[in-house]
Amino acid sequence: MCSGNAVRPQRPEKYRQVCWHVLLCGLVLALCPNPAHARTLTFAGLEWNVRSGTGGPGPNHWSDSPESVWVDKDGLHLKIRKIDGVWHCAEVTSLLPTRHGVHRFYVASRIDRLDKYVVASPFLYKDDSHEVDIEFSRWGKSSGNNAQYVVQPYHASGNMLRFEAKSRRARSTHYFDWEPGSIHFKSFRGHRKEPRGKRLLLQEWTYRGGDNPTESEGLRVHINLWLIKGKPPANGKAVEFVLKGAELPSPVVESPDVPGANTANKN
Repeated sequence: MCSGNAVRPQRPEKYRQVCWHVLLCGLVLALCPNPAHARTLTFAGLEWNVRSGTGGPGPNHWSDSPESVWVDKDGLHLKIRKIDGVWHCAEVTSLLPTRHGVHRFYVASRIDRLDKYVVASPFLYKDDSHEVDIEFSRWGKSSGNNAQYVVQPYHASGNMLRFEAKSRRARSTHYFDWEPGSIHFKSFRGHRKEPRGKRLLLQEWTYRGGDNPTESEGLRVHINLWLIKGKPPANGKAVEFVLKGAELPSPVVESPDVPGANTANKN
């Protein structure tokens, strides 16, 4: 029989360390987003992951909220907005890699009226050295060029063409035809596969340099809307970018026979 003043046995130090480890792991899992449960959506016949968390470009905060990224009868909407006092940007990435062919984007926003600290871009990406961009931005300036075609690395001679896209209205079409030996870029007013006459043409350019990525490198299609150096919009207002639609090659799918290998989907 124990007296009321008996000393309770102390738990071993190792036991306490295990308990703290379990609690810490549980906290990390609760606070960190799980990529396996990332939000997805369907647009232009493809499945897309919606980005969340923090990081570049910018760097910025990224929101996967349905109030930041959504699809409706008007198309895909990306929105920069303030959440709990912090500006959040928006991005979607194709679930599967893309392949050679025409990547056509039907923009339904006035690209010539984007805030000077905002960048809107449909692009292909593996890493910073394997990237093909169409970017709309004045890069912090109030006037001048507001668009560019880029094959990364951008600083290499002949890898970028900047121009002023005087869209004058919300509807414009932009595409690149990615092929093994070249990448042909084109931008014009209206929503068509090709412009009706040269007066609608905004710009076109063909890249034949040595930094053209190969299809086997597994580039994915991205569409994003972000803030330069994370700066708030100059007017302090939310910014929305809309794609009415897109026409993209059928994606590259993983081979069921060789895990991690890629094979073109010819269907």
